[in-house]
Amino acid sequence: MTTLRIATLTPFADRLRQNLAIPAEVIAAPTEGGDEMFAAVRDADVLVSGVFKTDWTAHVPKLRLIHAVGAGYDGIQLSAVPAGVRVANVYGHDYGIAEYVFMIMAALNRELFAADRDLREGRWRGGPLRELRGRTLLIVGLGHIGREVARWAHFVGMRVSAVTEHPSEERRQAAGLERLGSLADLGDFARDAQFLVVAVPHAAGTANLVGEAVLAALQPDAYLVNVGRGPVVDQWALYRALSDGRLAGAAVDVWYHYPESDEVVVPADAPLHELPNVIVTPHTAGYTEGTMRHRWAAIAENIRRLTTGEPLANVVWPRSQGST
Repeated sequence: MTTLRIATLTPFADRLRQNLAIPAEVIAAPTEGGDEMFAAVRDADVLVSGVFKTDWTAHVPKLRLIHAVGAGYDGIQLSAVPAGVRVANVYGHDYGIAEYVFMIMAALNRELFAADRDLREGRWRGGPLRELRGRTLLIVGLGHIGREVARWAHFVGMRVSAVTEHPSEERRQAAGLERLGSLADLGDFARDAQFLVVAVPHAAGTANLVGEAVLAALQPDAYLVNVGRGPVVDQWALYRALSDGRLAGAAVDVWYHYPESDEVVVPADAPLHELPNVIVTPHTAGYTEGTMRHRWAAIAENIRRLTTGEPLANVVWPRSQGST
């Protein structure tokens, strides 16, 4: 029996080996899109990575499965995936990201970092401070993250609405929302929002979805939190709204530029990181121990299913392929 060969990124290799319940050879490469990964994937049955490049297509005769390491798979060129190869993703990050969103919203709402800076210099801020209770939250996207953020928001007493690609009364009721609209309703819904949480993937219909018009519709005391994908928000429109005082503040965890290894990379063209009313984090909102335990167990289980012919979970390509 031929041993299954799995290509993955070096930081992922040990976690994958620890979770695999079948014999397999795990081949690690230091960068996702580099020559070492190309060499590894050429003889692999499975690629566990967030990247698949167009010029690899003709050189992966054994490949059967490309497994993303998270929910996002925008680095995988689906049009280049060879016939017969499936692409799957994995979730489990919804709780961790919801926790991040509420940590951030509370910090912004209480002006926590400004109060910290002032008191270190002897300046005492007064009150009363605002609570999240009673504030209006608009969620862009109603997938795993959006639904979990809504659940947390109900617990703290916020008023919650959302927009999504496929709205329905059934989905509105299931999430306990005051209103649920389509993505085209975003500008209208934004007029009432004091917090806008972006939790939608980057796709053709969501690029720069949050642009000048949506940001102008928000109230001046509103805050934006982006945990979806960087390009969903027009970075220069956001920078202008924040620097001009038309938006109270923002938190950004997802970006426009990423390093391939340990290189120093400024995450955006717009200097968002220079603004005092922005909290910046390096795409770590969902990077928790709980998320990682779930993800590596789920990826290993999907690889086991591949070897037995059982249906795979979370198949995203081909789109007609069912999943459990």
